[in-house]
This record gives sequence, structure tokens and C-alpha cells, in this order.
Amino acid sequence: MPVKRVQKKTAGSRGSSSAKPNAIVLAGLELFTHYGYRKTSIDDIARAAQVAKRTVYLHFENKAAVFLAILEYLADQVQQRCAAAERAGSTAVDRLTGLLDAYFGMAFELFSNSEHMPELEETFSKLARARIGDLNTEYEDRLARSLRSLEKTGAIGGPPRGLTVEQIVHMLVRAAEGAKHDPQVQGDRKALERRLRELAILVIAAMNK
Repeated sequence: MPVKRVQKKTAGSRGSSSAKPNAIVLAGLELFTHYGYRKTSIDDIARAAQVAKRTVYLHFENKAAVFLAILEYLADQVQQRCAAAERAGSTAVDRLTGLLDAYFGMAFELFSNSEHMPELEETFSKLARARIGDLNTEYEDRLARSLRSLEKTGAIGGPPRGLTVEQIVHMLVRAAEGAKHDPQVQGDRKALERRLRELAILVIAAMNK
């Protein structure tokens, strides 16, 4: 997935190194998480990224563009983690757990302790509702492909009668999403890992019957 950044079309921006845009994106992610979207300014982002304010505007038209670039950065991170889980060559349960953790674990690490998460979710929805929908669809498609690959190699069986792989994946993702709000999980990374593994065990067991 390419990183889509809203950039001013200048000769300088084309020739610039990716180091500064990446520093701006990471600075924005940290500031939005700690202080919220509304309270974070371009000046704040420039200071945190250790660049001039004009450098931010060289690569991003406004604060919303930085926020959208963060979404693409996170999407790329999820893809990298998913690829690593698929390359691990471990058991079906381990692989599915790794794929779940690639998305839900990363989000937990970044946002579970942020008091501004409701505002960030609202901002994501306002600025990129369609894009988020596309990314969620891509993630579920990847989970489905992984399960079918495991089925093809004989590592697992097929879906139970009356269900499709897509339906199983959809229910799995909803269950993993709900795990974040379980009082026994909130704020506890290890507890989330255990819950994701339990969900993976449940799905693989159902497909092996």
C-alpha cells in the first residue's frame, strides 16, 4: 500500500528526502495521541519533528493532511506486521494470532492509554471514513486469504457447515474489536494477547471439526 501524503507540488518537495516527512508523521502521531487533534498545531508538530514550520508546509498542505498521512503510515505498519506473521511458518493458531495482533495489538499499543481516543476516532471518521472502510475490507480479505491458504495446505479444515470463510473472518474481527473494551483487557497488553490467541484457537478448532 503506497503512503499517500498530501503534498504541495513544488520542485523542492519532489527532491526532498523522505526522512523529514516521516519525522513529521511520527511527531504528529505522538502529539495527536497525547494532546488530541484539536489542541495540536502545525507549530507543535514542527517543533516535535525538529523541522521548520515551512518544512511541514512543504510536504503537507495542512494539519488534516498530516493526520491522513498518519493513517497511511499505520496501514503500512499493519501490512508489515501481517507479512511477518505469515512468514513465521508457525502453527495455524500462531499465524492467526499474529495476524490479529498485527492490527489490534498495534492499535492497543498506540492508543489504549490515550484519553483523546474518542476525538481521534471522530476525526478519522470525519476525514477518512471511506478510506478506513477500504482498509478494514483489505484487512479482512487478508485474513480470509490466510485461512484459505492454511486450508489448501491441509493445516486446517474448511469452515463449518452454513458458514463461509468471509463470515468467520467478519465475526472474528468483531470479537477482537470487542476485546478492547473488556474490563479484564483494558490497559493490559498481555491480556489482549491472550484474548486474541483464544479467539484464534476457537476459529481454528471450528474449522478443524
